[in-house]
Amino acid sequence: MERLIVTNTAQIEFWNGPAAEKWVHHAAQLDQMLSPFAAEVLGTASIVPGENTIDIGCGSGALTLKAAAAAGPNASTLGVDVSQPLIDLARHRAEEAESSSQYVVADASIYRVETPVDIIISRFGVMFFNDPVPAFANILTNMVPGGRMIFVCWQALQANDWAFAPVQAAMPFFKEPPRPADPTAPGPFAFADKDRVSSILKDAGWKSVEINPMHTPLAMPGTDIEANIEFMLKLGPLSRLIVEQDLELAPIEAALAERLSRAISADGTVEMASACWIVQASA
Repeated sequence: MERLIVTNTAQIEFWNGPAAEKWVHHAAQLDQMLSPFAAEVLGTASIVPGENTIDIGCGSGALTLKAAAAAGPNASTLGVDVSQPLIDLARHRAEEAESSSQYVVADASIYRVETPVDIIISRFGVMFFNDPVPAFANILTNMVPGGRMIFVCWQALQANDWAFAPVQAAMPFFKEPPRPADPTAPGPFAFADKDRVSSILKDAGWKSVEINPMHTPLAMPGTDIEANIEFMLKLGPLSRLIVEQDLELAPIEAALAERLSRAISADGTVEMASACWIVQASA
């Protein structure tokens, strides 16, 4: 019996609303912050000239552009994302860079290409499917036999200080404790359990699943503590809680300043722990 694919309506609405506007506005900062993970995905993928690639959840196209440069102008490099504002920015960037990469607004859980590709890549773009098994089964239909998929996803929120520490610092000022989140619900940390990720991919038909940890100090994108506080108040788990509870910002800003002052590196940048999984599988 064929499984029903649940459409990702809520995620599509989210990534075409105010969240997308924030990501577009902070695209350069986010790309800088996430560059170590893009580099790890590309290094693991080892794209060679002529290989055709799809970048799932491509956002503003930072990873897609690098993949296209590696594959060369005679290859097809396609970025797929549900967010129209982010795809618009990706297309603008590609035009400026004279890149051969192409972009489409589509839901990867149901989207299919005419010609199967050699490689699927993603930088934190595959944790948002309502029903991940049929989503990854559909993604598999876009691959040539023996094709490879490489993506990076976050480990648990508590293992990622860049996201968890701001919430901890602001905790005394919440009007009510944050509701425990469903660890498997679509969202940035939905793939924290690597055994669950492995099962999802195997149930979807993928082979040779390999999942390895990556731990690295994450350089926050702001040039100083104040800039990083502004960044955390606008993006990430804390920003959502502030909006949900209509919190006063001044005491939270003071608490963040104290917490970030303990994370200043030798060169003056703010570095915080991060933890993710580098996932590989073959068609």
